[in-house]
Amino acid sequence: MQDTFRKDNVVSVVLHLDEKTPHIHAPVVPIVKGERRKTEAEKNNGKKKYRKKPADIVRFCADDIITRDYMERFQDTYAEMMEKYDLQRGIRGSDARHISTPQYYRDLYQQNTELKEDIEYLQDQKQEVYDSVCDLYDRKDEAREKFLDMDEYARNKKKEIAEMETCLNQLKQEHEPYKAQEELNTIHNYFPMIKEQIRIAGLCEQVGLVFDSIRALLFRKTLSGESAKFYSPEHKQHFEVKDIQLKIEKDPDNPGKLRLSLNGQNIFD
Repeated sequence: MQDTFRKDNVVSVVLHLDEKTPHIHAPVVPIVKGERRKTEAEKNNGKKKYRKKPADIVRFCADDIITRDYMERFQDTYAEMMEKYDLQRGIRGSDARHISTPQYYRDLYQQNTELKEDIEYLQDQKQEVYDSVCDLYDRKDEAREKFLDMDEYARNKKKEIAEMETCLNQLKQEHEPYKAQEELNTIHNYFPMIKEQIRIAGLCEQVGLVFDSIRALLFRKTLSGESAKFYSPEHKQHFEVKDIQLKIEKDPDNPGKLRLSLNGQNIFD
């Protein structure tokens, strides 16, 4: 301050911390000497002339200190000092103009009105969003309850199906022998000789005949040979027969029965 306005012109420099941004109040008294700076310009513009004062008289004149050049220099030097804080100088030669106080308040009122409208709009939007979120939460809870109900229903049905399958398998196992017996009874009813053929096939196995021989006998074929050995279940021993003629035929004494005939005689007689 003293370098800029001279030490005699600076009344005081006071740091103020009463606001958020610290700042300095520095009253400056524009004490100058010499002829007024505007005297030369007044000689040629035809305006009122002031009485010329002696050059060595001390006087007040802000016009000689607060000039456009001074103000530009203030901005330059301040920008240089603040450059380390990334503060940029204002635009040199800017066409920006200050607005009047009434216009400022009119603009401020307009801005305030627009801000209120924006706030009301945002409040409405906020309420709509809140209502939407609440609705989504309600739907989510409803969907969750339905899902849990469906899940429980599915679990119960799955359990019922498992129990039914177990029951069916058990019934099937219990019914299997009866079903087989029913099938055998049906076969015996429609083919009464099958039961007798099964019996005589078992007797053939007892005397030692093999599957192919028994099958041939059941198809009413006669087996012949020079000799063959047979087993007697009654005596529990084998015996040999020569010039054999072996076949299955109806029992003469009981036509509903079959007998294994060896050379014309029932092999079990």
